[in-house]
Amino acid sequence: MRLIITLWLGVLLATAATAQQRMDGELASSPVRGSVHVLVMPTAGNVGVSAGPDGVFIIDDQFAPMAPKILAAVAILTDQPVRYILNSHWHGDHTGGNASFGSQGYVIVAHDNVRIRMSKEHFNAFFKSTTPPSPPEALPVITFSDRMTFHFNGDTVRVEHIANAHTDGDAIFYFESADVLHAGDVFVLYGYPFVDLSSGGSIAGMIRGVDRILAIAGPDTLIIPGHGAVANRARVAGFRDLLTGSRDRVQKLISEGRTLPEIIAAKPLADFEDAWGKGFVKADQFVTTIFNSEQGGS
Repeated sequence: MRLIITLWLGVLLATAATAQQRMDGELASSPVRGSVHVLVMPTAGNVGVSAGPDGVFIIDDQFAPMAPKILAAVAILTDQPVRYILNSHWHGDHTGGNASFGSQGYVIVAHDNVRIRMSKEHFNAFFKSTTPPSPPEALPVITFSDRMTFHFNGDTVRVEHIANAHTDGDAIFYFESADVLHAGDVFVLYGYPFVDLSSGGSIAGMIRGVDRILAIAGPDTLIIPGHGAVANRARVAGFRDLLTGSRDRVQKLISEGRTLPEIIAAKPLADFEDAWGKGFVKADQFVTTIFNSEQGGS
């Protein structure tokens, strides 16, 4: 019995250590263009930073342990103060630093639905996990319903809500002068995308969101994905091909009367595996997400 308890405690400690390692790490800072930089830690969302004479504008703040490291990385770029923290959506790998930043008086900005979701307990069907409400200091204090504009560091930053895409509170951020767009998790490069149906996301909304990015982006636009390396318009178009191709194949099988197990067994995404099958979302899970999204489930 003592051996079993010892082994069980060892598993728990190892799991906790792995989770802590995922939430903590080193940031790599890279200039993008103009005042815009990106801070990258592979296990968390990409942080967009505008640093200049007006101060600092941060898009997403990763996990809670990363907040001081984000500030340290920003301090290397400029001695100007942080003015705004913006959240691209409500997930913890993009809002985990909010409590730290909010308690220090930084202004947090996000879509209305980000504040709503962070204010409540939330069950995620994909991960089968429950997230407790965020503390008051973590909540956005300025929210918007559709669009807003910042005039900051010599640039015009257009912030636009993308409805029911990765979640129901997604925003994208376009720096007009720099010609840089931060896409949040509407565009990702880790593999098959996670579409959070439990948070109001949908495959149709993801496609509409990517279409909007492509409508904004020109031939020289640099796009910061929610996860992955800075990309160009062609890379976003390739991601759209994945989304529409996967959706169309699953839709066809649904129209033929196939059940979900039958659709999974047909392996409709087989030829996407080499390019997109290396992430945490597996092909069968992505097929299931598309099926449930098209059927109105979660």
